[in-house]
Amino acid sequence: MGNGDAQAETPAQKKARADDLRDCARRAQTMAKALGSLLDTTVTQAAANPPIWAGPYAQTTTKTLAERRSSLHTMADDLLRDAARWQTEAGRLEDEAAKAGAKKTAGGHG
Repeated sequence: MGNGDAQAETPAQKKARADDLRDCARRAQTMAKALGSLLDTTVTQAAANPPIWAGPYAQTTTKTLAERRSSLHTMADDLLRDAARWQTEAGRLEDEAAKAGAKKTAGGHG
């Protein structure tokens, strides 16, 4: 969205956009928590000592599962960082909406 578009946005629209961002951030945080731990139990069981299974296929599969678990942890961390940025942007939008609303109210009484 360009600067001109942001200037034309009403305080109510900014507030609504902030609410949407906060909702998306909450959902992203919930998903990230589930995503990050999705393979933890499976990998822990597969890599147990003594092993619950053995052989080349078991080793390859356990290694693949561990790599995928690591990838899921990275994705979850990235999603949490995105959610934090969305929360920050929502706060900025709410501040802008409040300032614009105050200017409008002050201007209307003069």
